[in-house]
Amino acid sequence: MELPKINLPQIQTKYKIAAAIGIILMLLGFYYDHAYKPHAKQIAEIEDRLLELQDTISIIKTIEYPKIDTESQILEKIEGKKRKIIKDLNKQESKLPRKAEYSSMLEKITRLAYKSGFDIKSLTPKDFTNREGYQCMSLSMDISSRYTNLIEFLKELEPYPIFLESLNISIRERPLLKINLNLYILFN
Repeated sequence: MELPKINLPQIQTKYKIAAAIGIILMLLGFYYDHAYKPHAKQIAEIEDRLLELQDTISIIKTIEYPKIDTESQILEKIEGKKRKIIKDLNKQESKLPRKAEYSSMLEKITRLAYKSGFDIKSLTPKDFTNREGYQCMSLSMDISSRYTNLIEFLKELEPYPIFLESLNISIRERPLLKINLNLYILFN
């Protein structure tokens, strides 16, 4: 069985050209939206970062290394400083107590507090948490002491991985102050 022939009218040349132009414009629009725009935005961001880096390099060159002319020499100096800092950081991290040693850290704090002349009302260890990549334990202390004793105690804490988180002071009877200290201890 043979299918009947369909006679379609001939499309004029001007319509063929208009259709070809329309298809080309559609393809260009698709390219612009999906290929050009995202890459142009990324290129602009990279150029901005490059300008910021060039500004930073010129500032560093002017302030820290005025006598060094090449960027490679400056980079070598900066890399040397970075290696030294990383070495010092690793050395300090190795001195951090282990989590199992928290009772000895509490004893040290208690001894330092009594040595500084504190009258300890309460000493409450709290949970272990993560802070900036380190394990730490919060500790709350209620004490009664003179202000100068508090300053002495804080100076005694400097060599240890113990940091002041918050401090509340209220005056009870002069010269004694009621002090609430929140400390945190870093652990390895």
